[in-house]
Amino acid sequence: MELHKMETEVLVIGAGGAGLRAALAAAESGSEVILVNKGPISRSGTTLTAAGGMQAPFHQDDSSEQFFQDILRCGYGLADQDLAWVLAAEACNAVRDLERYGTRFVCDKTGVLALGQFPGQSHPRNVFVKGGGVGLVSALYNACKKQGNIRILDDFFVTGVVKGKATGKSNVAGIMGLNLRNGELTLIRSRSVILATGGCQWLWEINDCPTDAVGDGLVYAYRAGAELIDMEMILFYPSVIVWPPSLQGAFVHYEFLAEAILDGNIYDKDGNAVLPKPLPVRDRAMLLMDQAIREGRGSEHGGLFWHVGDSTKGVDAIRKKLDLAQYNYIRAHGVDPATAKIEVAPGAHYLMGGIHINEQCGSTVEGLFATPECAGNVDGANRLAGSGIAATQVFGARAGRAASQWARSNSLPEVDNDSVEEEKTRILRRIYSQGVTGGSGGGAEVNKLRKQLRTAVQLHAGVSRNQRGLTLLANEVKAIQNELDGKRVDDLKTYNQALVDLLQLETLCEVAALVAGSALLRKESRGHHYRTDYPSQDDIRWLCHTSAVQSGSEPKFVTKSMQNRI
Repeated sequence: MELHKMETEVLVIGAGGAGLRAALAAAESGSEVILVNKGPISRSGTTLTAAGGMQAPFHQDDSSEQFFQDILRCGYGLADQDLAWVLAAEACNAVRDLERYGTRFVCDKTGVLALGQFPGQSHPRNVFVKGGGVGLVSALYNACKKQGNIRILDDFFVTGVVKGKATGKSNVAGIMGLNLRNGELTLIRSRSVILATGGCQWLWEINDCPTDAVGDGLVYAYRAGAELIDMEMILFYPSVIVWPPSLQGAFVHYEFLAEAILDGNIYDKDGNAVLPKPLPVRDRAMLLMDQAIREGRGSEHGGLFWHVGDSTKGVDAIRKKLDLAQYNYIRAHGVDPATAKIEVAPGAHYLMGGIHINEQCGSTVEGLFATPECAGNVDGANRLAGSGIAATQVFGARAGRAASQWARSNSLPEVDNDSVEEEKTRILRRIYSQGVTGGSGGGAEVNKLRKQLRTAVQLHAGVSRNQRGLTLLANEVKAIQNELDGKRVDDLKTYNQALVDLLQLETLCEVAALVAGSALLRKESRGHHYRTDYPSQDDIRWLCHTSAVQSGSEPKFVTKSMQNRI
């Protein structure tokens, strides 16, 4: 397989909300940019599933300081204060930037931004994007296409980061990847790299994210020597649909159950309300629902019932409120969300841990930058509704500007040829035609191992965890990795999905090991990390991050102090 080569100043991996915003910021700062995405841009990625808008303190009684305090309070003190302040202080500007790029927001009759108040927000703070995540991505993508110094490569599967020649510190010199359209193995050299690859929610059987949310960027950074933190902190959204099968993975807003909106509730199989009013924040709702299911109060499909049909608001008013694309999709599958009892359960929704970054989105590896959601330490142990999209825009812009500045201050690094050969060998050993004998392949076997992994993660690292289950998960991961080692696939020149699936299963296994190890390390319960064997929050011992770095062929897990606002 011939190695195709390209060069740029700033390379952005991932073209969701964060990656598109980062590419625009880098280009507007004067850098030549290559933006790569493993699927078609504006038709793949997690941002497209966003439906709740973004937080920004526009209300007359609100402020950046209050937003900041809400982040710390609802994150149970685990958010890095400097990053939380950046998010709170720059969210309003991020909204105005989106308007400049063509994003449209819901406004009242006077043209003022309409504001909603979700659980945990001390004031109405949610602004709503017209078209949701699709509308946001479309506007940013169109803005990128108008920039003369952004080259876009979609259907490009990045396999890993390539290191630079030794400088005394870990550094990056670009990436290796497969152009799925023509099968070319490609080396893209760059002065700086921005990871905007999203989370790893597809590790869990119950989730509300696309199948490409496998943790790619986390593993790229980890293999390059970057520090990952709080990998145990997965946000489980309370109301992900588990039945009927045609709607599994969609979600209905638990926030809409608030008295001021639809005034519904989550009910058990006997019709008893599960959630108190006013609604609790997400991690409390998640635990109450998980407890009800574990007590045997759930449906035969392992869920509870999201229901607004008994609301005093009336069916007509509810139908008007639910005249949104996501609820019309549910209706098109024969379920009327205004009247039906929809079976839901907590599902993996957002990664709050990830690559450790500073205020300029720099990782612990020189030249490597990262944005939420694949970057961590912004939200702590629980994320407020609306902070996810806000973070893509605030930190996407910061990452783009910082990566551009790094590119201007540093020449194109020399590639470590050993790193290139290692990555090339890692890919080619998975292909039959390279003269490798032994082993077996085929999509069915990879699918079987992937299902085995996801079942184990759901069972042992779901809402409720304990030492025995997490240890079983860590052992199961190693067994799957051993079995996966001999798998190979045919050498297809274009769109070799079998190869992509095999490489992504390698990634999923590494991420699962990081989640299990981090969750074993944190011997307390905090936010979305709930351990039945350590059910209390312990601020004396555990008001700190968990940290994972590669040490030889295994991760090393330690604790790390938090960054406080200066």
